[in-house]
Amino acid sequence: MPEKILSSIVVLPLLLSTSALASVEPITPQQCKVMREKGAISNESPIQCDRLSTVHVRHYDFNGEVKQGAVVVMNSVAHRVERIFEALYQRKVPMQSVLPIEHFNGSDKASMTANNTSGFNARPMTGGTEWSKHAFGLAIDINPVQNPFIDIDDHNRVSVQPEQSTKQYLNRYTYRAGKPVRSGMAEDVIDIFAENGFLTWGGYWNYPIDSQHFEVGPRALVNRLAAEPGKARGVFEKYIADYLTCMKASTQAVHEQARAICVQKVTKKFSNWAPSRK
Repeated sequence: MPEKILSSIVVLPLLLSTSALASVEPITPQQCKVMREKGAISNESPIQCDRLSTVHVRHYDFNGEVKQGAVVVMNSVAHRVERIFEALYQRKVPMQSVLPIEHFNGSDKASMTANNTSGFNARPMTGGTEWSKHAFGLAIDINPVQNPFIDIDDHNRVSVQPEQSTKQYLNRYTYRAGKPVRSGMAEDVIDIFAENGFLTWGGYWNYPIDSQHFEVGPRALVNRLAAEPGKARGVFEKYIADYLTCMKASTQAVHEQARAICVQKVTKKFSNWAPSRK
């Protein structure tokens, strides 16, 4: 049984009207305390609460109603995450809920089962020991039910998370003969994320296929943004500018091909940083 969503954790300052724009604020001491208590962050996490911000957002749910939510990300990219969610709102992209991971006791599985859209979570990569980019506040998972995580083990056995996606969303077409139009699919919002610095999409991967997952990009860039807080925002904006310049200059007739080429070019360029040794 999925863990019960906490209803009385830090009261998200979501007392925005339904017409309010997204807003950004630093993590409060009380919120940080709750994050620690609920397993969302620890002293071993690669970044701490002073490098995190809460982006308060408005979004449509799957019934067409406007809801309020919040996503926690690295402070150096929060202004761009604010733009992402406002663009999703303007496009009326539905999301079941947008809640910080402490509402699910730090459990990625519980958050996915609840079809929750989330950002920061100080956890290792799925199936690995290295820190996930979620642990840096540099990855966002959107609508996990509509965009499931598909893994393939060494014996070619396929597993799907969350499980309720298995018979509904492995087929990735939005428009299908004799079927209702589907909404909330990640394929529809790749450009919104890419144009705001989340260039890498898990749907590009052969396996695991992680179509809910958008991240900033190469590990070297992630480490640089974490290691250089005073320069991080400027570096991130340069990363975005290079991608937008590439797209503008592209002569590819197929937009998706142009995007793939530019993502590869820019992420490769920013994969060469290493911390200085003094």
